[in-house]
Amino acid sequence: MEQNKDFNTIYDKYGEMLYRIAFVYLGNTYDTEDVLQDVFVAFLYNTSGHKSDEHEKAWLIRTTQNKCINLLKSTTRKNVDIDDIQLSIDENSKDLHIDIINRILALPPKYKTAVILHYYNDYSVSEIAKTLKISKSAVKMRLKRSRELLKIQLEDYKNE
Repeated sequence: MEQNKDFNTIYDKYGEMLYRIAFVYLGNTYDTEDVLQDVFVAFLYNTSGHKSDEHEKAWLIRTTQNKCINLLKSTTRKNVDIDDIQLSIDENSKDLHIDIINRILALPPKYKTAVILHYYNDYSVSEIAKTLKISKSAVKMRLKRSRELLKIQLEDYKNE
């Protein structure tokens, strides 16, 4: 009973964030739900315990990322149904937002992860570095390169 309570708390705390990360990698609801199920099953069977909440969170993010990469290696990437991405935007800027989301989805995984964690989950550079087990300068470089790639790809919107 106590384990179920702990699991529900963990799921409520991290489920939405992990869903967004997996969705950005995979691009569809079905694969995303499958990966999340695998991550939480692995979490239930992970008997090593976690030193802190931060370690637990990092473990869940890293496991989600790895399972997404493994799934992508084993199957052909499917197109993203843009209707599955919920945006709160006005009609005038809808095309720009859709293009930005599509461009983010097309980034290489290491850049995509940094962008999602930083801009969509409000992680600091330090938190991303700890989570991905890379240096702060590597995180900054990934974010910088992501912005550069997106800037080049979105040149058409420069005058808007």
